[in-house]
Amino acid sequence: MRPVLLLLGLVAAVSAVDPVKIHLYYETLCPYSIDFVVNQLYKTWTLVKDIMEVEMFPFGNAEYYPDGEGWSFRCQHGSGECRGNMIHACAKNHFNDINIEMEFVNCLLSADYPPNAGAKCAAEVGADWAPLEQCVNSIEGQNLLHDVAVQQEQLQPKLYFVPWIIVNDVFSEEQVGECQTNLLKVVCEKYTGVKPDACSSYPLELTSSKIGVSKF
Repeated sequence: MRPVLLLLGLVAAVSAVDPVKIHLYYETLCPYSIDFVVNQLYKTWTLVKDIMEVEMFPFGNAEYYPDGEGWSFRCQHGSGECRGNMIHACAKNHFNDINIEMEFVNCLLSADYPPNAGAKCAAEVGADWAPLEQCVNSIEGQNLLHDVAVQQEQLQPKLYFVPWIIVNDVFSEEQVGECQTNLLKVVCEKYTGVKPDACSSYPLELTSSKIGVSKF
């Protein structure tokens, strides 16, 4: 029985390998954020999502103020960006599924003007736009976006540009540049388990035309 027990132990050890954690703090109208999501994060996700754990936080260099029972916001790229951020915050909460959320956000940021693409992208992922629109236009959406802001405020070091990319709970400016250049390579090198076939193909042409950050 020992060989069987040994084999079971090895299987358990392999299955216990943690996925590579990517936390992204961004803005829906920041060109560098858009480029990273569309050309790096989404494409890498489609290739190796089984070894990734992704969470996205749409706020960035925005501010919030108490407004009656809810909140008002000022965003770096104007009121449209506040709407785009809130669309994502509402979608994140309503979907509660990173697979649907990733498809939705990629659609949103691939659009000519993300703040106006909510209905189109909801339809594309098979979701009902009506409850999302109600969320965006209500205190519910204000509270959800405020929750994102509070989460962002806990960062150490404090966020001072976007896209702010954290890998396995570690942040560095050098690592942000590496992620913007070839996220697939970063994820594959950070993963300590048996690597998927896609990892043998990097560096892939996951090209980014806007390598850089938007500083505040």
